Amino acid sequence: MIRPAAFDYNPETALTNKMQRPADGRDSGALARKEFDGLVRALESEGITVCAVEDTTEPAKPDAVFPNNWVSWQADGTVVLYPMQAPNRRLERRREILDLVAERCMPR
Repeated sequence: MIRPAAFDYNPETALTNKMQRPADGRDSGALARKEFDGLVRALESEGITVCAVEDTTEPAKPDAVFPNNWVSWQADGTVVLYPMQAPNRRLERRREILDLVAERCMPR
């Protein structure tokens, strides 16, 4: 899971993602981090191991909390990277995230 650093409305993806709405004056980033932290606590309280990676604030990646769109780990250890349509979503594909997940969260 990616803890959001710059979560926000993304005009580059809004046309193809009808779930998005412009912010209504609230700090959507702070709200997203609060919800993220609550979800991590809830999962861990049920005995689920969570691999949470901090996003970076620069460059801004408003959708970074959704890594399931650009990466998946297969049962045999294969990592599959998927292309992203929006240029600012392509910034989410970061090698250091893959390395951290492999180091901290993958069975050895």
